[in-house]
Formats: sequence, C-alpha cells, structure tokens
Amino acid sequence: MRTIAEHDTVRVVALTGSPADHLIRSTSERAPRVGDVGTVVDITARLGGIGRHYTVELSHPDARPIWLAVFAAHELEIVC
Repeated sequence: MRTIAEHDTVRVVALTGSPADHLIRSTSERAPRVGDVGTVVDITARLGGIGRHYTVELSHPDARPIWLAVFAAHELEIVC
C-alpha cells in the first residue's frame, strides 16, 4: 500500500471522534463526512507519538472551500 503524499486525492473512510473536532477553520461551510473526497495540502508528524496527520481540503468546483480538516492515516484512503 502506498503512503499518502501531499497533493494526493483522498476519501474519508472513517471519523474518529466528532466530525467537527477535525476542522481547522471554524468558518467552514460544514464538517467532513465519510465519503467526502478532498486533496492533501499538508502532512505533519503527530505530536508526542508515531504516525502523521494529514491536512485535507474539500472545495466546491469553483474552488470555494467547504472544509479544511486534519485526519489520521486510518481515516483516509487514496483515490486512484
């Protein structure tokens, strides 16, 4: 299985905790949902532990943002 990289298209396959807890922007149009497909815009090491966090953005076709949120690897799958 390939590791998720910046600019990959990913699908949300699980949400650990509240969907709203994943949000970075409080002004987001809505919280992420299982099945949403977005783009990885940043990858950071998990503080105090192993693994990574993936910042993903979902936008309208005209590029207006719907949400910007952070996920663990197990919550995402790469869309081919």
